[in-house]
Amino acid sequence: MKKILFIATASISLFACTPKTAEITEKVEPSFPNEDVAMGDKLYVENCGKCHGLKTVTDYTPEQWKKIVPNMAAKAKIDSDAENKILQYVLWKTENK
Repeated sequence: MKKILFIATASISLFACTPKTAEITEKVEPSFPNEDVAMGDKLYVENCGKCHGLKTVTDYTPEQWKKIVPNMAAKAKIDSDAENKILQYVLWKTENK
């Protein structure tokens, strides 16, 4: 019995001391159709995450976003250019799930 316990303990110790290997993954940057949509992504992250957690864009329909973005832009005092880019981004994202 002691022999089995010794072998089990030695085996566990051996596996516990082996080096851990991590899988190396490349960060893939999203591919946007144009600069306005790319800027909209950046503006969405920077502005919409300040007051509340970022919403998953695809949880809402384009019709919902067309109401949400103007309302939130007014509350956050986001200018119309930034608002338009954010709207372009969320609409593009919902259409390209």
